[in-house]
Amino acid sequence: MHRHLTLMLLTLIATVQFFDRALMVVVMEPVKQEFGLSDAQLGLLSGLSYAVAFALAGIPLGWLADRVNRKRLLSGLLLAWSALVAACGQSGSFLALLSMRVGIGAADAGGQPCSVSMIADHYARQHRAGAVAVLYAGVPLGMAGGFMGGALLAAHYGWRSGFMVATLLGALLALLLMLLVREPVRGASDGQHQVSPLPPPALAVTLRFMRGQASLMQLFAASVLVTISSSAVMSWIGSLLIRSHGLDLPSVGLLTAICMGGFGAFGTLLFGWASDRLGAADMRRQLHLMAGLALGVTLAGCVVALAPSIIAVALALALFAACVAGLNGPTYALSQSLVQLRMRSLSMSVLIVLLNLIGVGVGPTLAGVLSDSFAAQFGAASVRWAMVSLLLITLPAVLLFGRAARTVRDDLERAHASHAR
Repeated sequence: MHRHLTLMLLTLIATVQFFDRALMVVVMEPVKQEFGLSDAQLGLLSGLSYAVAFALAGIPLGWLADRVNRKRLLSGLLLAWSALVAACGQSGSFLALLSMRVGIGAADAGGQPCSVSMIADHYARQHRAGAVAVLYAGVPLGMAGGFMGGALLAAHYGWRSGFMVATLLGALLALLLMLLVREPVRGASDGQHQVSPLPPPALAVTLRFMRGQASLMQLFAASVLVTISSSAVMSWIGSLLIRSHGLDLPSVGLLTAICMGGFGAFGTLLFGWASDRLGAADMRRQLHLMAGLALGVTLAGCVVALAPSIIAVALALALFAACVAGLNGPTYALSQSLVQLRMRSLSMSVLIVLLNLIGVGVGPTLAGVLSDSFAAQFGAASVRWAMVSLLLITLPAVLLFGRAARTVRDDLERAHASHAR
């Protein structure tokens, strides 16, 4: 029962943190007008500023999470995050807002390594993708809240108001985490809790082991490529709907909340469940499913960018969101299963640093640069072609997921055999 309570609280924390990320996307146009920003500056604000700070803090925090009480570490980080979000809502200039987003990125860097490694210690490998999928259902749910609630708050109370809501929720969840959750025993779900705990391996040893896991490296590379394109679409979807389809801010919030939030959560849970079922029979099938989802991201995303009808855009956006979110459960669960017990937080940190530094950092920023460069030729439609250009990057990910399937069983056996040493 306690493990389900832990999973619920960790999911709520993820929901609140992604509420903030979506909120930053939905208020981009009001922020642009208030501070007189270019699209490249908006891309820097929503992407690279957060991602660089996340990357700089991610590896040290992941290393720390393998060595200290993860519950306490996560609670402290969440309190710091809440304070920075509050300051973000009080920013009076572009530079002040940019600096707060940098701080938020750094504070956020330890959240997922702590959460996913705690879940891995609560749920055995055959149930792990489904449990991690529940955690990552918080991503689309948070985005739905950010898009819908953020748009309504911005329309009625100004773009700053949503950050105050996120602040209060974050502080409350930090308190509940400290009071209600116990730190899980490392390795309990893998039957290793009776073995005398070994000290965590050195950073170089962990990185060398990870590099030797071929399927893990291909999983990382494919995930980065998907994140570049998907983060570009998600960061600029509000601007696309306003510029190319004439929607107002509340309509943008409602549409994106339903499509990206509702269908994203559905896709997370559905494909997390399917991944566990397929992986129980043969782990290669799990990666084949991931290859199909990556292809769905490319095709559905191109329809989102180019369709002239808002109905077609909405349907494609729902499918796009389900495919993107559906990759979360199996991706992060495999990142835990393919390494040794005391490497899990660091493995997770390496993955999310890559996803945020390259994926979230490059995707939205490059989309803004491309949109500016396409503006002379395509006018208000420039953002469409910026999205399409980046969506094509996902196609090699389909092949990488397929290649990872060839070695995943051997790599899982190697990681499992190392637990008992």
